[in-house]
Amino acid sequence: MYKRSSMKWKMLMWQSCILSVVLLSLTACSEGASTWKKESCFEDDSITSDFKTKVKYARGFSINVKESYKEITVYNPWKNDVVLCKYILFPKGKPLPFFEAENVTYIQTPINSVAVFSNTHIGPLVELGLADKIVGITRANKIYNKRLSVKVKNGEIPSLGGAHNKNIDIEAIVDLNPELIILSAFNEVKSGESHLDQIGFKLAYALNWMEDTPLARAEWIKFVAAFFNKDKEADEFFNKVEGNYNEIRKLAEKVEKKASVLMGWSYKGIWYMPGGQNYMVSYLRDAGADYFLFADSTRGNIPMSVENVLDNCNDADIWIYPGICKSRQDIENAGEVFTQFKAFRDHEVYNIYKRSNARGGSDWWETATIRPDIVLKDFIKILHPEILPQDSTYFISKLH
Repeated sequence: MYKRSSMKWKMLMWQSCILSVVLLSLTACSEGASTWKKESCFEDDSITSDFKTKVKYARGFSINVKESYKEITVYNPWKNDVVLCKYILFPKGKPLPFFEAENVTYIQTPINSVAVFSNTHIGPLVELGLADKIVGITRANKIYNKRLSVKVKNGEIPSLGGAHNKNIDIEAIVDLNPELIILSAFNEVKSGESHLDQIGFKLAYALNWMEDTPLARAEWIKFVAAFFNKDKEADEFFNKVEGNYNEIRKLAEKVEKKASVLMGWSYKGIWYMPGGQNYMVSYLRDAGADYFLFADSTRGNIPMSVENVLDNCNDADIWIYPGICKSRQDIENAGEVFTQFKAFRDHEVYNIYKRSNARGGSDWWETATIRPDIVLKDFIKILHPEILPQDSTYFISKLH
């Protein structure tokens, strides 16, 4: 089943070790809290520490700080009244906290080695000065960060499989033996995740990609930081980003003319248009744009025919995020119908790949996830160039 015959032996050894320390490797899924609802399952809230992390925007997790441990709860966005994961973090060298609660994962901190299953988790680790803790990454060839890319090229950081928790290289992970694996959660658990859980690895599920607003997504840096005892650093960083974001947003509040925007791209004849509560649409709203679906309540994308999009957005002033297109030629090659939009004719088409490399790595999926203030500035620069005449965009660029 695996690449080398030693794999079976290694897994048996792991399982034997896990049985001897079963209290330290309990599975992390339990029921009992409403979707995105933050509340503690423990009644004693009297124990406090000097620094408490506060979660302000993110709905997907909560952190409850006590004197001798931290309780982190991740909420299930797909099922009502279900908690996805619960973690109890306690210092290395200290006794295991005892609770009557079931189905809790106990993790000793700070973590010294971590594997990441999504590029969106790289940004928080790099920002917190934890890049050296990364020992493995899925789709490692798609990394944008130059320092990590060099390590991948030199064989210091191996690739651990494909995207979306698929085709995970179990043997490579067993060899690396990371203290923590940070991965995205999906509505359906992949087989590789189950294997890792059975072996006894600590899986930290990050749901930043399910948040509806830029600041909520960025706030997941606090979730990552908690496992490394970097709570204060994450809090200080996020407070600066939040302050910057709100100040930049004020620049667009009084604009008189709002540029109309077309978003999305067509795949196999279906155009996927971001709904009114979509993460990307939040940027449009805060940047002072005009978008025909602002009143819509959809969080994801709305499938439309290309003809329907032409009817609604043919005269849009600006086109943002046309799929994987990186040039006007890419759009022309996709079909003449896409050249009919006013934004294309006026050379006002933009995409998110300004900071990308030849291997397909993009900083949009790494740094941009925790720097919504810079992204919002890009949007305002595009929509209202008169507001920031001296600034150039950082993540987003015009297609030529």
